[in-house]
Amino acid sequence: MIGAGVMGRRHMHAANVSTAVTLSIIYDLDTDRRTEAAGEFNCTAAASLEDACAQADAAVIATPTHAHHSAAMVCLNAGLHCLVEKPLALTEPECRALIDSAAVKNLVLQVGHTERFNPAIEALWTQNLTPGEIRALTAHRMNLPATRIIKDDEILDLMVHDLDVILALKQAPVLEVAARSLGAEHSEAVLTFADGTKATLSASRTATERARDLEVLTNTDTIHVDYADRRAWAVSSSSGADSASSPQPIKVESGDPLQQQLAHFAACIHGVHPPRVSGEHALATMKLAWRIQAALRKDA
Repeated sequence: MIGAGVMGRRHMHAANVSTAVTLSIIYDLDTDRRTEAAGEFNCTAAASLEDACAQADAAVIATPTHAHHSAAMVCLNAGLHCLVEKPLALTEPECRALIDSAAVKNLVLQVGHTERFNPAIEALWTQNLTPGEIRALTAHRMNLPATRIIKDDEILDLMVHDLDVILALKQAPVLEVAARSLGAEHSEAVLTFADGTKATLSASRTATERARDLEVLTNTDTIHVDYADRRAWAVSSSSGADSASSPQPIKVESGDPLQQQLAHFAACIHGVHPPRVSGEHALATMKLAWRIQAALRKDA
């Protein structure tokens, strides 16, 4: 585990109960923090990143975003498979360097867009929607004001989750990007896909209530996903107004997204399947996030 901050500790808790991986060594620049975490999770605190790499088979990179590239490159150069927290890196050259390094060394590079392992999103995938069936998408991701310093803006911190899911659903080029600020750390983006489908996304870190939801309008239904409560349901639009009052629940299995993600990562290392969120997927999401950030600067 590289990084023993808030996200790193969440990964440690997931690894600690996982049957797919063993948490063996922790490294953090802060000596006290890594020592404390190693004691809590009964593993080794490494004196350096290089020492950590020498004693592991794979790494989870949960440092601040600006350090993702440098830390992951050290791990990849040491021959470790890497699960890098989102966003993959801050620039396209940094993202591409990680993707290329993993490919050359035949190592797994997976990116921690954890919502892909949210049971409610996995239930959405069981509906077997084709990209052409989707007529519109709406996503809200609202947080209360943060109690800790987060250097990434609300696009890279929050909206990027929904961008990843929406791109996976639509699988089509985004022709137009419009964005506007709705206040401090509160933004809205409207994406227009090549087939005319529009996706509207809102993200805020100054909301009065926490919200995590996705609405997918299809030719026959509107499917709702509540990420936080891990629920999904569909409302039919094919039988007139009467059916609109009868939401049909979609079965959502139980499971912890971080634990599922780690199990998936281990299975990728064993060659069972490719990463659900590869470096290329993550880079496509970042390119879209950068377009939104540029649109926001233009709107300012």
